[in-house]
Amino acid sequence: MKKGLIASEAAALAIWSGQKALASGQPLIIKKHKGSEPYKLGLVGCGNRSKQHISALNGVPEIEIAALCDIVPHKMDQRAKLIQKGPEPRKYVDLEKMLQQDDLDAIAVVLPNYLHKMATIASLQAGKHVFCEKPMALTVADCNEMIATSERTRRAIQIGTQRRHSSGYQKAVEAIRKSSVGRILSSDVNSYRGDWRVPDQDEYPPGVEYWRLDQALCGGVVYEMGAHIIDVNNWIFDSEPETVVSLQGVNDLALRTRNSTDHGGVLVQYANGAMMNYGGNLYTYGPAGANYFFGVNGTIELSDKTLGIRYGQPNGFPTKGPLPKSIQMDISGGDGTKDQWKYFAQVLAGQVDPYPDGYLGRQSIQICQGAIISAQEKTVVNVKDLA
Repeated sequence: MKKGLIASEAAALAIWSGQKALASGQPLIIKKHKGSEPYKLGLVGCGNRSKQHISALNGVPEIEIAALCDIVPHKMDQRAKLIQKGPEPRKYVDLEKMLQQDDLDAIAVVLPNYLHKMATIASLQAGKHVFCEKPMALTVADCNEMIATSERTRRAIQIGTQRRHSSGYQKAVEAIRKSSVGRILSSDVNSYRGDWRVPDQDEYPPGVEYWRLDQALCGGVVYEMGAHIIDVNNWIFDSEPETVVSLQGVNDLALRTRNSTDHGGVLVQYANGAMMNYGGNLYTYGPAGANYFFGVNGTIELSDKTLGIRYGQPNGFPTKGPLPKSIQMDISGGDGTKDQWKYFAQVLAGQVDPYPDGYLGRQSIQICQGAIISAQEKTVVNVKDLA
C-alpha cells in the first residue's frame, strides 16, 4: 500500500459531471447511477465508531455498504449483522484487494488516526471518493499530500466532523451570524469527558496494543476530542489560525500504561485577531461544560442542546440605545452523523461540493499539530511553519 495504487483509465470511462469542487477549478469525476441505484461504499475499519456510521447509513437509501475491511475478521461479521439493507457485504482483511473492486464508488475511512492518510491516498488513487473520519490526519504535511492527491485524481475528500451537518449547530451558527454581538474577540471552548472505553479482549489481534494509548498513533486528547469543538470554533471565527501555544500532560490513572496526553490547554490566535482558549480533559465525571464566545456587544453560550446570547455595552462608552433582548434557543435534535452521509450522497451524485473538505479539515490539524509541537518544545508555533 505504501507504493500506492494508480487509478485505472477504465474507471474514468464513466459518465462525468462538472462540479468545480477542486482548487484547480477541475470538476470531480462523477459516475452517474441510473434511477435510484445506490452508490456502493466500502467501509474500512470496523471498530467502535463504525457502529454509529452503519446505524446512520441504514437510514440513507442513496448509499449501500457493499464491502467491509478490517484486520480482525469476526469484527466484520459483527458489523455486517448491523447492516439493514442491501446484500451481504463482501469482507476483506486486505485494503488493496478491496480497492480493486470496480463497483465501489467511495470508501469510508474509519481507522485509527495514524492510518487516515495511507487509506485515503490509496483510495483516491484507486479512483474512489473518500469520506474520512476526523481528525483528517496527524500532520499538516499529511493533509497537504491528501489534498494534492484529491486534486490530481479529481476525487472528493469529505471530513467526518459531523457537527457541521448537525441541524442544531447549523441553526446556532446562523443565529450567531445574524446576532448583534459584533466582532467576536475570543472564545473559551472545551472537551471535558471521561476516559476512553477499554476495548474488549477480542477487538485486537494478540500483541496489538490499543492505539489511543500511544501519542504517536492518536495525537492525544486534542486530536481525539478537541478536533470537534476546534472545528466549530473555526467555523464561527471564519478565519485562519496563525499562532499556537499549548501545555499538555499525562495523568495515566484509568487505563493501561499510556503516553498519550489526556489533559491540556491550547491558545490560538487567528488572522482576524480573535483568540481561542481550548481545554481538554479525560477525567471529568460531571456534565460537559458549555462553550463561550465573547463579542464586542455580547456573550454567546453554546452547548450541544442550547444557544444563549446575552447583550451588553462596554463600560465607559456612550450608550447606543436599548440593548437587544437576550436569546435562548433550543438546538437539540437532528443527527449530524446521518445528515453528513446524506450530504455525501449528494457529493457522489455531483450535486454539491464536499463539506467540510480537506482545506477545512487541515485547519483543525494546523492547530492540533501546532499544539503538540508547542507542548513538547515549550515554544510558540507559527502555523505557516508547519507546511
